[in-house]
Formats: sequence, structure tokens, C-alpha cells
Amino acid sequence: MTDSTADTPTPSLQDDLRRLEDIVRRLESEDVDLDAALSLFEDGVARLRSARERLADAETKVRRVIEQADGTLELADLDE
Repeated sequence: MTDSTADTPTPSLQDDLRRLEDIVRRLESEDVDLDAALSLFEDGVARLRSARERLADAETKVRRVIEQADGTLELADLDE
């Protein structure tokens, strides 16, 4: 038996955000039954976690790049 998740490409952050928007639209519609709504909610939570992890990873990489370009070991906040 093969692991199908190993062959499935990881969706990009933009893919996750688009899917989250779609999930919100579908959950806001009045024609979603309870089972479908629960499934959409679970998918949304998983996509949100994935997006947050990617953003945290990107923040770490940007901080690292700032440190390397500056030549110092000082950690600068990204919002400065």
C-alpha cells in the first residue's frame, strides 16, 4: 500500500487562502447541510494552520536574510 500524501503536492499559501475564501462563502450560504458544514469547517481549520505555519516560516527566513545582509546578529522586527 502506498502513501498517497507523499505523492500529493503541498498547496501554496495562495491556494490555501483561496480555499479558505471558498469555504467561508459556502458556510455562509443557506443550503449547506450539517455534515458538509462540519467537513468544510475541518478543512478550513487545517488550511488555516498550514497558512499560519508558512507565514511563521517566512517571517523566520526574512529575519535571517535581514541579519545576513546587515552583517550583524541583531534581530530586527519586521514591522519597523
